[in-house]
Amino acid sequence: MCELGQRLRETREAKGLDVAAAAEALKIRRALLLALEECRFEELPEPALARGYLRRYAQLLGLDPAPLLLLYPSKISSAPSTTAPPTASPVQVQPPRRGGWGWLLLLAVLVGLGWYGWQTLSRPKAPASVQAPAAPVVPPPPAQISLRVVTQPAGARVYLDGFLLGQAPVETRVEAGERTLRVEAKGFQSYQQVVTLANDRNLSVALKPVPSAPPAPAPNAANPAPAPGSSPAAPSTGLVLRFEGNSWVRVTTPGGTALFEGQPAKGTQQTYSLPVVVRVGNAQAVRVILNGQDRGLMGQAGQVVTQRFGP
Repeated sequence: MCELGQRLRETREAKGLDVAAAAEALKIRRALLLALEECRFEELPEPALARGYLRRYAQLLGLDPAPLLLLYPSKISSAPSTTAPPTASPVQVQPPRRGGWGWLLLLAVLVGLGWYGWQTLSRPKAPASVQAPAAPVVPPPPAQISLRVVTQPAGARVYLDGFLLGQAPVETRVEAGERTLRVEAKGFQSYQQVVTLANDRNLSVALKPVPSAPPAPAPNAANPAPAPGSSPAAPSTGLVLRFEGNSWVRVTTPGGTALFEGQPAKGTQQTYSLPVVVRVGNAQAVRVILNGQDRGLMGQAGQVVTQRFGP
């Protein structure tokens, strides 16, 4: 199984989703989704339509479609069929019977042979040999290299193109090319970099601790402490994401620079300056407060939503 199909299958199984349910949600035949997961690309329709299926499937699973589309093969060939040319049936000539009119029969045979010879010479000749078409060139599978990642601190989560490889130290085989490496650990700043994987690589990443927040001011009459169990007050400007349940979220600038990606704890909130682009995997768990106004939840349970906020 290629890396593309492995990512789709492992992510679907991690979400507890079977192929039939995914096919029903996408309105796509179950056989096409299985062909994507098992890398049977020759059974899929034309590349443009197949890539559309792959993009929608990745979005349903909460994956970034861009790196998966790069793994889809650019050329898929199938063997042509050949048909053997028809062969001409030979003409059989019966010898003349002898008798009293033998000379007349002999004359008729000679005339027939002459006519047959003329027809044979005037008929176009078939080619001496028919060369079989060359076998189609099947592109070789993508090259794979060994990748080993160690981190400081140990146990950080290591992602490649948004796909979780495991907790460091981690060693696995991946397809070569330009890949996006991301490392995360609680209490440390997220690390992300595009790396070129052409040969076996050993990478070491040292994460920087998150700067400690300044101590909160003592409560007083002008700045009373919030009541237990209540949410902190939202600022009058900017975007506040309040997590009322569990949901994966990614926040970027309109230009694509990553500001945050992960699954915040339930009951927490995040504040961002505008403009930003927000993508969530469970829209019912995220409440939006824009410029101090409660805009409600981003969508329904289990719905993947992408929305831009700000000018």
